[in-house]
Amino acid sequence: MRLSTLLLATILLNAFAYITIRLRPILFKVKIFRPMLKNFKLSLFPLVILLINLTVTFILFWVSANFNIIFIRAIALVLFLIGLLIWFLFLPNSGYLITELNLTHRDDDEKEVPIWYDIVSTFSFALSGVINTLANIVILQYVFLMIMVDPLKLNVSDYLILFISGFIIIFFVVLGIYLGRAIRFNSWDILHPKSFFKKLKSHFAKKGVFKELALYVTFNTIFFLIMYISFGIPFYFIGLV
Repeated sequence: MRLSTLLLATILLNAFAYITIRLRPILFKVKIFRPMLKNFKLSLFPLVILLINLTVTFILFWVSANFNIIFIRAIALVLFLIGLLIWFLFLPNSGYLITELNLTHRDDDEKEVPIWYDIVSTFSFALSGVINTLANIVILQYVFLMIMVDPLKLNVSDYLILFISGFIIIFFVVLGIYLGRAIRFNSWDILHPKSFFKKLKSHFAKKGVFKELALYVTFNTIFFLIMYISFGIPFYFIGLV
């Protein structure tokens, strides 16, 4: 699989997952499960943030280079770093869709929906979260290579840096998913640090929570890394093919 194929798969899988959610109430005469729609939109939000951030940064750098306005480059760098921080805080929302595999939305149905439909729908929904996460990582790594490294002269250390950066991002994504699921944290809760740390302290005061966290992060990180490798992402950057 190549980068273009991954992006096409991202578009198709998201479109299919969204269509299955919208068709469900039409086909089976049940109410639409709006939390799934909300989580779906939040899953795409980090990608939107990243693309806007990169577009604004490139425009400002282009203006700086063509009109020789040096301070604009400094502004572009500051805005890029701020945008990157916001992107990083929202990124766990992409992978959060994997938690929808519990099928709890079936409990709210007035009529029984065929289980096969919900299996296909929720599996594609969860997988779209996985592929959204990977697409975010790949785009950022691709831009990094284009700017910082000659892609035709990559060495072993460059590939190692790419893999380690992917691992670190995935680790924090999984940690964010855990906090979102177990404590019901949202990305914007960081704006209320007092309440944030109070909930955090209360949660981890419970017995057995650290073991649960360790197991959750370990197994989910391994899963995302397997997907990362299975999609061939570490090899996308060989000659940028």
